[in-house]
Amino acid sequence: MRDLPHILLIEDDLSLADNLRDVLGEDGFRVTLCSRGDEGLRWASREACDVVLTDLRLPGLGGLELVRQLHDTQPRLPVLLMTAHGTVETAIEATKLGAYEYLQKPFEMRDLLGLLHRAVEAGRRM
Repeated sequence: MRDLPHILLIEDDLSLADNLRDVLGEDGFRVTLCSRGDEGLRWASREACDVVLTDLRLPGLGGLELVRQLHDTQPRLPVLLMTAHGTVETAIEATKLGAYEYLQKPFEMRDLLGLLHRAVEAGRRM
């Protein structure tokens, strides 16, 4: 049996982060939470995870730059970018920088869970 999939969650809204951590944990994911983009990048450079779920607007290092740096150093690591302030242009830029998927808040939790499971499998196949 494989280890539980490990998600690095980078979200500065602590209420949303706690909710996501609880739901993801109940769905069989191990979750590491960082509240700043630079903190998440440092964590990802030292530890392994199966997928990164990050907000677009973060203190320390924004989501697009985070996607770019993670993709440059770990191109097979799926990174999902979520935002309540998105535009079509931002979604296109995120994809060009290497994001696996771009999610507009609010989203359905079951859609997020399905996407995360697909991202984990895609990352493990690479």
